[in-house]
Amino acid sequence: MTKRTYVRIVSYIGFILALVIAAMIISTSSLKTYKGELEVSYRQSLSELNECLNKIDTDITKSLYSNSYGEIYDLSRDLYALCGTAKNAMSRLPVSQLELNNAYKFLSQCSDYAQYIGKKAEKGEEITDEEHNNLKALLTYAQKFCNSTDEMVATMNAGAKITENQVKSGGEINVFALSNSFSREAKTFDDFPTLLYDGPFSDQVLNRNSKLVSESEVYTKEECREIAAKAIDANINAVSYETDDKSKIPCFTFKCGRYTIMVTKQGGYIKEIVYSGLINSSNISQDNACNLASSALKELGYGDMEVCYYETNNNICTVNCAYTKDGVRYYGDLIKVGISMADGEVVSLDAATYLTNHYAREKQEVTLSESEAKAKVSKYLTVESVRLCTIPKESGNEVQCYEFTCKSKDTGENALVYINTQSGFEEDIMIMLQSDNGTMVK
Repeated sequence: MTKRTYVRIVSYIGFILALVIAAMIISTSSLKTYKGELEVSYRQSLSELNECLNKIDTDITKSLYSNSYGEIYDLSRDLYALCGTAKNAMSRLPVSQLELNNAYKFLSQCSDYAQYIGKKAEKGEEITDEEHNNLKALLTYAQKFCNSTDEMVATMNAGAKITENQVKSGGEINVFALSNSFSREAKTFDDFPTLLYDGPFSDQVLNRNSKLVSESEVYTKEECREIAAKAIDANINAVSYETDDKSKIPCFTFKCGRYTIMVTKQGGYIKEIVYSGLINSSNISQDNACNLASSALKELGYGDMEVCYYETNNNICTVNCAYTKDGVRYYGDLIKVGISMADGEVVSLDAATYLTNHYAREKQEVTLSESEAKAKVSKYLTVESVRLCTIPKESGNEVQCYEFTCKSKDTGENALVYINTQSGFEEDIMIMLQSDNGTMVK
């Protein structure tokens, strides 16, 4: 072999090796990219499944508490839609690896039962004790699957990867079949809605124009700056104009250190306060924080506000307050106030819902007596207290109701049931979430 031939062979081998190495690098890079994209898809799907299961838990619970055919029908439609969305999320997950095989069985039973219960409600037929017990069984499974996916999402958010088999449940949950006698009558809902449950009352009114603000006098930028300074007890020279907010409630936005304050151009109302700093200690009680929230609102010109619910996170107690007049609580007129648990100062305020919905009202006459309304509450609930209130509806109108605070005989949870004072119709149900951090509703 000549030297020249030898060099050629070595060159060819080197070239081939270079091609092989390049191909391996490209393949490895492509594999990493694919695994990365797959991991993102898995994470999104698991989060979606977890969210659906939590909403299914809520809707089944409300179905247990409801005594209204219309409410049960609406909840059944939501349940059916949620089960379908959850199944779609599961179809994009490695269910065997995650030990979630039986979740599909649960979702199928829940979906079928939702159709069956919805059909009965549509006909105006009463839910029997056996059917109520089936709902309780479904709730038990829903809670187990919720807890399982909650833990998996927490593990995932802590950095574990689904593609590397680092995320799984604590074991398969056995799902026993319900009586299938209902399946013969199960019928798919026509024109099934794609939107999920709308949630808390405050969300119903934010897309409306504010009657209160639109009928108020116009304030100058300087007048609004003075209002902003007074709201956070600051020297006006420390408050600077930032920008105009051109939303449905136009505002001037001001800055003062870590504070951002929005003041309406008409009326000079404080619409929003945001503090961007951290609160590192807790020195006051939650009851004290609630009292401070009420006092702060009064000083800001928001009178007749009553504390409804509160929750403490990151040393900030967020207090929900509703306008209350002549013994009637108006849930559409809601303001959220954040109180620092370190020193009791206001560190957040959101009055958009109040400003959008508030106007002078006359107390409505009550057609239905309290005892007549109480008789409309489900027999599976024990009534503990009652008050008059108004709640906003999706239509933009509001209805006056008796608000019954109840305890479930099945779960021991507290719930709020709203019975229309005119028609006796069950308008809504809210589940109370009570913890060491406070009380909220869903």
